[in-house]
Amino acid sequence: MKNGDGRMGATTRNTHHTLLQIVVSRDCPTCEESRTVALEMHEMFPLLEVELIDLDAGHPVPDGVVATPTYLLDGTVISLGNPRREDLIRKITELHALQI
Repeated sequence: MKNGDGRMGATTRNTHHTLLQIVVSRDCPTCEESRTVALEMHEMFPLLEVELIDLDAGHPVPDGVVATPTYLLDGTVISLGNPRREDLIRKITELHALQI
């Protein structure tokens, strides 16, 4: 993962890619865990585009984000705080299944 844009995975989006965005900040005590989750999801789902949005790096706050960490799947907030891994995997898998 590169500093700056925070993206892992495919660099171009098309209708078959799912985007997981994880919004983090420096003052967030649980955001280090969010960074770990981002790497795990990227490794588990190679076609998943993962974007770490670091608010301290000047990234704009996505719609619906009121705290860090916040997880968005294709622009929809799916978790405020770190979700259980099983729940996140299930949501990603369900979304992929709907797109097939």
